[in-house]
Amino acid sequence: MRLPLYRIAGQPPALRDANGHAGLWFDKFCNRWGGAGSEWTMQSGKGTDDNPKLSWIRTVTKRPVGASDQIREYVQRLRRLTAARGGRAGEFAAESRFVTGLGRSHPVENGFAWHPTLGTPFLPGSSVKGIVHSWAKAETNPRPDSETRVRLFGESNEAGGVCFLDAIPVAPVTLEADVMTPHYAGWDEHNPPGDWRSPVPIPFLVTAARTRFLFSIIPCDGVTEDDLALVSEWLQDALAWAGGGAKTAVGYGRFFVIRESDTETDSDVARRPGQAWVENKIAELSARPGVTPDQALRGTALAEAWSSIEDLSLKQAALDDIRGRWEKKGWWDNPSGRAAKKAKTIYGRVPDDAS
Repeated sequence: MRLPLYRIAGQPPALRDANGHAGLWFDKFCNRWGGAGSEWTMQSGKGTDDNPKLSWIRTVTKRPVGASDQIREYVQRLRRLTAARGGRAGEFAAESRFVTGLGRSHPVENGFAWHPTLGTPFLPGSSVKGIVHSWAKAETNPRPDSETRVRLFGESNEAGGVCFLDAIPVAPVTLEADVMTPHYAGWDEHNPPGDWRSPVPIPFLVTAARTRFLFSIIPCDGVTEDDLALVSEWLQDALAWAGGGAKTAVGYGRFFVIRESDTETDSDVARRPGQAWVENKIAELSARPGVTPDQALRGTALAEAWSSIEDLSLKQAALDDIRGRWEKKGWWDNPSGRAAKKAKTIYGRVPDDAS
């Protein structure tokens, strides 16, 4: 019996290609179906702990998604476009996990918004505009009058004076599996909701905390520098306090600004993917009980994760960032402790073609 997949020649791929588009894989090739004929299902079988939905989600969480060179080029072009048009580009880091496109249709019940060419999570410019517009109307003090709001954001039948571009990650993205456990599904007037009902775990895909995104705004006709500064301030406040994406009411999608600038050197852009990889990995390791960020930085777990990076340009960029952090703490030339000495040995194994 054929699986309910798109008709393709031969057998569907069993594993995601490391260089492939993670979004196409995740949305189109789900092969965890059970049953037969018209009874295909993604429900767990009775008497088994297997969860087909969670199993499929984990196919995109084993390694970062997105090609570092493609992301780097995209970010460079976006920054240059923003600067050429007199706009503002700011780099924000996710304080918490971030999820985008949760309401999209998908076999695992909860969808995900993938950038069409980069194959990474992203936040559409229309969503960014909606977040900032809602914040300006409800939370700013003093609140802008209706004329100012229309001039900056437009109305339903016309564009406003500020253009909000898609928010994109600045480096390959680490994804994680999360789960929600609603207690109130399937109730009716004869069977009311209550805390005594059994929860139904629903897994869904999220972007890891500390992931960095580039947010950009560009002025159009009739927008002054003061207007742009005001909208930029609203953007920072909205992302920090209201959040972006889904599930913001329970703390997802909060962002804080890392750096805001109009221009950036190519060397800055080249270093950033490695910096993002290191910070994401340190955050992951230091989330373990009893592990501090410093212990994660100088430990062998980070070094071993670094040694497994296949992208040589990312590997070198990450090593440059790690070395810089070690040198600031005086560890690089004089590592003390068994773990630090072993890690330093691992970092010494730099491929000849990784320059």
